Amino acid sequence: MEAIHSQHLQSTKTFANIGPEAIDAIISNCTTQAVAATDYLFQSGDAYRDCLYILYKGDVDLRRPNGEILHLHAGALLGLSNYLDGHPYSSTAEAVSSCTFLVLPAPKLKKLEQQFPQLFDFINHIIAERIRARSALAKNTISGALSAPVRSAMKSPMSTCRGEVSLREAFTLMQQRRIGSLGVLDESENLIGILTCSGLSEALAINGANREESVMRAACQTPFTVNVDAPLWQAEETLHVNGVKYLVVVENNQPVGVISESDILKTLVAHKSTYIDRAKRARSINELQYSYKSLHKAAREIWDTNRLASHAVRLLSDIHLAIQKRCVQLTLEEMEAEQYGVAPRSYALLIMGSGGRREMLLNPDQDNGLIIADDAGPLSGEEQQWFEEFAKRLNQNLDRVGYILCPGQIMTNNPLFRKTLSQWKAQIGHLAQHPNEKGARWSNIVFDFETLYGDDQLTHQLRSYLLEQIRRSNKLLGFMVEDDAEGSPPLGFFNRLLTTGEGEYEGTIDIKRNGTRLIADAARIYALSAGIASSNTVDRLQGLVRQGVLSKELVESSLVAYEELLNVLLEHQIAQRDAGKEPNKYINPESLAAPERSALRAAMRAIKRLQDQLQGQFGLSPY
Repeated sequence: MEAIHSQHLQSTKTFANIGPEAIDAIISNCTTQAVAATDYLFQSGDAYRDCLYILYKGDVDLRRPNGEILHLHAGALLGLSNYLDGHPYSSTAEAVSSCTFLVLPAPKLKKLEQQFPQLFDFINHIIAERIRARSALAKNTISGALSAPVRSAMKSPMSTCRGEVSLREAFTLMQQRRIGSLGVLDESENLIGILTCSGLSEALAINGANREESVMRAACQTPFTVNVDAPLWQAEETLHVNGVKYLVVVENNQPVGVISESDILKTLVAHKSTYIDRAKRARSINELQYSYKSLHKAAREIWDTNRLASHAVRLLSDIHLAIQKRCVQLTLEEMEAEQYGVAPRSYALLIMGSGGRREMLLNPDQDNGLIIADDAGPLSGEEQQWFEEFAKRLNQNLDRVGYILCPGQIMTNNPLFRKTLSQWKAQIGHLAQHPNEKGARWSNIVFDFETLYGDDQLTHQLRSYLLEQIRRSNKLLGFMVEDDAEGSPPLGFFNRLLTTGEGEYEGTIDIKRNGTRLIADAARIYALSAGIASSNTVDRLQGLVRQGVLSKELVESSLVAYEELLNVLLEHQIAQRDAGKEPNKYINPESLAAPERSALRAAMRAIKRLQDQLQGQFGLSPY
């Protein structure tokens, strides 16, 4: 057998970003296997061999079950999906020429993932790409605002400069025009690059460039482009996948404009404003009921015009919050009309759980609480009576609107969730110092909170106190991880999605409990540990990357999985509402198309890796 050289693997596209030390470790743990031309490495239906194959030399055709044929070359990985879930091979790998494979046993790969973080990240990136690919096959055509051409939202014309312009001159031009990017042109007016504020800053502050150096030499970046007639969803996809802020809009290969994510978002805002304005103008609880009952129509519009389900859910949540806020105002007007008067003290009405995260779907229940200012000392009997009456009426009115009473009684009419700021702090301080299972369950709901109405400073003070207590002692986080571990992605042997449920839910998967909740729980625990104040799951995960707590690749795979699950769940609930049924979170995988099931399985694998990392870092016990 020929000698195996690490430089050969590192020269392939697959292993280009894997360090030489990790590649050497991979090779030292591998055996080799030769496969002659026209022979099979494995065939569809073969049992998983507990290993990963790395194509070292030769060419392979991989035939997928749908008839697609992938032509693979040196550096390709075969059997990665099987490594992740242990199911039999669904594709057939046939050698086109004489091939040499490196055979890496699965147990050794798992150890290498722990030893070399770049391998762990590398596999997470591949998982994300596969979820995207499979999800794209399943998605319907995007309609509405995002189907409009890029020309409808771009800024035009694009500001440009020549490549020989100095950094100082370019900066002055950007300041004068109040813009964040410049197209860089050659002598023939062809686009050769783009200069951004961040690129300019990096050149001067990090790379030590002289301000008189040319843009082309010191700070020109390769531009990402989109055609002027491409749909907006395609521009948004390019921005998101490549992690850039700007795209150059081209027509016949000439720059005609520039578009950013904020330009695209402006076209979407109008789709929620009508529903929010209707909620703000409501003069009675009955009118708010009408707004609530129209939510599935708003959800359909928003979902059809947003590529990312998390964007759609956030916009839908804004409508929920507008309805609930107006319900608070109507309740206060009702109390004033009945001679109860105005609130005797400053207060903040909290919305918690999915509302606090701005992740509400079509039928959230009530999760709310009340922080009462305590700068004037203990509450008097009359003050207690006012807040008790307000809490009771508010929960009743929200229930009339359509937000059912919380089965766990996490509501303002429960004295446990209607306290002064000092009482809230005392409870959180006690939980942080003396954690237990019950407190962890409580924390995993209550610690996602935002101000729905009232004095946001009270909310800010409580959140600051919470983060400080966690910073001093993270014992509670261990119990919260243990509470999270009670749920797990529904994956069994042979890549089968495990279904549960009884009666009408038999044969279904609880997408929230065994999917989206696990990502939200992990994001919460990591964010609290890192002192991140955001409550939204996507914002938390992105913040964890910026702080260096989690790798970009792990967060990428987690977010792509999150988007896929939200997409399935939102579509399911909208269809239920359209059919006159009460929305739920139970999905029958057999009702999904094959690409959707495949994307769902890949998403669950990504969640399992995130959950394993969380449990490995914080442990299932704080001791």
